[in-house]
Amino acid sequence: MLISILYPDELQFRLEEEKIENETINISIINTNQKAVCPHCQTLSERIHSYYPRHPADVPFAGYNVHLNIAVPRFFCDNGHCQARTFADRMSVLIEPYAHRTNRLAEQQQQVAFALGGEAGERLLAVIGMKVSSDTLIRLIRKAPEPEVTSPRVLGVDDWAKRKGRTYGTILVDLEAHQPIDLLPDRTSESFAKWLKEHPGVEIISRDRGVEYIKGATEGASDAIQVADHWHLLTNLRDAFKQLLESKRACLKAAAESQEHRQEQTAEPTAAELHAKSVTESAKGFSDKPKQEEEQGEQSDARELTIAEQEKQARHAKRQECYSAVQDLHQQGVSIRGISRRLKLSRITVRKYIEAESCPLYPEGVRRWSKLGPYVSYIQQRWESGCHNATQIWRELQQLGFDGSRGLVAKWVVGKRSAFSHPVTQTEPGSVPIKSIVPWSSNRASWLLVKQEEELMEEDKEALERMKQADEKVAQAYTLGQRFSEMVRDRQPGYLLGWLDDVAGSGIKALMGLANGIKQDIEAVTNALSLPWSNGQVEGQVNRLKLIKRQMYGRANFDLLRKRVIGNPLRC
Repeated sequence: MLISILYPDELQFRLEEEKIENETINISIINTNQKAVCPHCQTLSERIHSYYPRHPADVPFAGYNVHLNIAVPRFFCDNGHCQARTFADRMSVLIEPYAHRTNRLAEQQQQVAFALGGEAGERLLAVIGMKVSSDTLIRLIRKAPEPEVTSPRVLGVDDWAKRKGRTYGTILVDLEAHQPIDLLPDRTSESFAKWLKEHPGVEIISRDRGVEYIKGATEGASDAIQVADHWHLLTNLRDAFKQLLESKRACLKAAAESQEHRQEQTAEPTAAELHAKSVTESAKGFSDKPKQEEEQGEQSDARELTIAEQEKQARHAKRQECYSAVQDLHQQGVSIRGISRRLKLSRITVRKYIEAESCPLYPEGVRRWSKLGPYVSYIQQRWESGCHNATQIWRELQQLGFDGSRGLVAKWVVGKRSAFSHPVTQTEPGSVPIKSIVPWSSNRASWLLVKQEEELMEEDKEALERMKQADEKVAQAYTLGQRFSEMVRDRQPGYLLGWLDDVAGSGIKALMGLANGIKQDIEAVTNALSLPWSNGQVEGQVNRLKLIKRQMYGRANFDLLRKRVIGNPLRC
């Protein structure tokens, strides 16, 4: 009864003995098969030569490891021309020749290897009683048969980073079956075109607007319908807005202004402030101190610039000088390549300076994550209570779980002492100090121009209105951008040509560059606005590929990664 449940019916086994030793179930069985076919010459033999033992591992049972002791018959080969004199019964249904584990155990270990990889799979299998090394798991992945690749009707293509910024590959996805079907080792047009020629039958290709994929799709499947990806179209729009805002510093500063700050600047002085001002002016009238000495005293109170601030001003001056030089040479008719050669600047920088209305400045005051961040409130509390010793505060933070250096705490304390030693002076008693405004980055502000108004919070809506009021071109660009976003979201191909004409007449160089790129790929963009296909699920498969690649640590060779991505037996 036990034999018929555990092992295939086509194998004729007889149970001899069962015993448990050291949490292992040892099952002794005999293969009672009386005839077998020679694997070399395919001759049937019924003469048994002898029996030999095999000791494979089987799947665990009820927390116990299972080992088999199988007596396998060896037969004579009666074909005189065969190179083998004897041969053993293969039992391929249960176990492969020379294997040390049953097929079902190997299959389960292989599935864990596909799901988790080598190291993680080894740790899990050790817990559930299928102990195996990580190298063996990787061999099981490579041993898996190649999946059968059929030509999809709708194909999605995108790139993925082997090493970000350096080397890239290509992933191909069947958009109807929601399955990756192949990985290519590069993202060149030649490789993509070659794959398409080897797999004819592709009718629709969803892709980004990269030149290589356009060229590869055209050469490899000229009859296929090419569809530009929706997400990449909106990304191109946002990139155009970022380019536009880089030269709109006043607009970025207006976005950063809060309503309270504007009220502080425009509010009329109160009666108390007017009284304080009159008292101050009368005091100045009775003062015997000469005006020159007063000015010298005010200058002595002014804080000198730090070395970092001086270096920052020098960088701004140098950038402004480069911008002026680029503009002068451009007005003289010098080409971008010529300006780049003369000033030793990249052509990208030269083009950016030419298109900018003023010198682009990098955003200031960008805060980065720090280990000290979660403990700032505690440090502030200790400072206000009178503890100004950095070492003491650092020791207290260590007891709270802080693992940073003492230098981080000391830097905060030095900044606090500097603020006390160089306070911001007020020009008049009772006046409210004007807070400095840190302009937004073009990256942050561009989101306000792309998103729909109902998706914005109230403060973002107010910032958007301030940006539109600060610059007419930005307001015009926002209107055009919202029209384009609505076309993409609602799939309205009929409005595309009119939008392109309006952009051409707007004079906004950043959007005109986007429009020129769309005109060069007008058929694919029109298809994107009329067909339901996009690269959304391709991006999801790229994220899955990244997860698998990182699980494999440093062993993510292309052949192994390809097997795990497209050859996984667990994929549905």
